[in-house]
Amino acid sequence: MAVPETKVYIAFDLTASGQNFFTLDDTTQGLLNSVYVLGGDILTDVTNFVASVSVNRGKSRELDRYTAGNVVVSLHNDSRIFDPFNIASIYYGNIVPRKQLVIETNGNRIFSGFIDDWDFSYDISGKSYATVSALDGFMLLAAAELDTFTATSQLSSARVDAILTRPEVAWPIANRSIATGLTTLQADVVPQNENALGYLQLVETTENGMLFMNRSGLVTFKNRVTTPTPSAITFTDDATAGGIKYTNIGVIYGSENFYNRVTILRLNGTDQQADSATSQTAYGISTFNISGVLLTSDEEALNLASYLLGLYDEPELRINTITVNLHDKTPEEVANLVTAEIGDTAVVRFTPNQIGAVIAQDVIIIGISQDVGIDQHQITFTLGRVDFFPFILDNAIFGLLDTNILAY
Repeated sequence: MAVPETKVYIAFDLTASGQNFFTLDDTTQGLLNSVYVLGGDILTDVTNFVASVSVNRGKSRELDRYTAGNVVVSLHNDSRIFDPFNIASIYYGNIVPRKQLVIETNGNRIFSGFIDDWDFSYDISGKSYATVSALDGFMLLAAAELDTFTATSQLSSARVDAILTRPEVAWPIANRSIATGLTTLQADVVPQNENALGYLQLVETTENGMLFMNRSGLVTFKNRVTTPTPSAITFTDDATAGGIKYTNIGVIYGSENFYNRVTILRLNGTDQQADSATSQTAYGISTFNISGVLLTSDEEALNLASYLLGLYDEPELRINTITVNLHDKTPEEVANLVTAEIGDTAVVRFTPNQIGAVIAQDVIIIGISQDVGIDQHQITFTLGRVDFFPFILDNAIFGLLDTNILAY
C-alpha cells in the first residue's frame, strides 16, 4: 500500500496573471456562469513544491487549555518561485503573512489556518527552501482585542457566540460549531482591550468544557457533558486481532494530573476548596487553583472544585500516546485516522512485550500530530482518560459504574 496523497494549498491572488480568473471577452474565461472568478485570493495547489509537512493540534494533558494548532511546510524554492524579491515569480506580491493555508490527505482536510511566517534559506549550491509557518484560527482570535462592554447573564454558549459576533472579532457564523452550554455565566464588565481568545478560554474554564479549532477551521465549543464522538478506531499490537496496528505507544504513571486539593475562586466570590484527606495522607498535599471564573454562585464553584477533585486525587496510570504509520494501512483505515478529531474516542489494546493479559483502555483523543515526507506519513495521537468525562446513563463507554463520576 502506498503513502496517502497529501496536498497543500495556499490562498494567492493571481488576478494579474489571468489564471483561473474571469477575463472580459475571452472565449473561455469570459463566459458568464463559468468557474472563473472575478479576483481575490483563491486556494492554489503548491503540492509539487512540498518537501515536508508537520501538523500539530490539541494539547498534551487534560487540564491544559487547547492552544493554536500549528503547521510547518517546507517548500523547494530553487527557482525562487516563493521568493518575495523575485518580481518574475507568479506569486510576487503574495508571499506575505495571513494568507490562508489548507492541508488535505486523500481529500480529507486535516488543517485549515493562516500563515504566520515565511522563512528562507539559500545554499550557495543553489538548493533553497521556503519554510511556511501557519497557525489555525486561534491566531486571529488571539490578535483581537475587545472593546469594553457589559455582558448580560447568559449561558456559556451564548457568551461564546456573543464574543465571536462582536465587531472587533467578526468571526463568521458559518465557521462556528457551538454546543449549547450548561452553565449560566454572571453578568460582568469586560474591560477595554481584553484579549478575545483569553476571554473565550475563561468561558471554557467556567463551563469546564472544550474550546478548540477543528481540522476544518471551525471554532468548536463543547459543554462539560457533551458525549464524545465514538470513532471507528481500535489500536492494537496484535497482528492476529482486528484493529489498526501501531508502531509506538507511550504509558505514563505519575503526578502531572494529580491534585488532592482544588480551590476555585469565582469573580465577586470567595475561595471554595475541596480536599481529599485520604489522598493527602498517602501522598501529601498537591493543590490546583482556578480563579476569576464567571460562575453565578459560590455553591457552583464548590461543585466544580469537588468534581475536579474526584477526577484528579490519585496519580494516573494511562496510555498517553499512540503512533501509527499510514503507508501500510487500508484506504478505510487511512480515512478513519486522518478524519479523527479532538474529542473523539478510541480503543487501545496493548500487551507489553506480548507477556500477560491484554490491556484494553477506552481513550479520548486530545492531541494530533502528523509528519509527512516523500515516503512516509506518520500520526501521533495524544490521549486522555475517558473518566475525564462524566457518567452518562446507558452509554457503553461513559455509563460504567465505578469508572466515570457524576456530573454537577
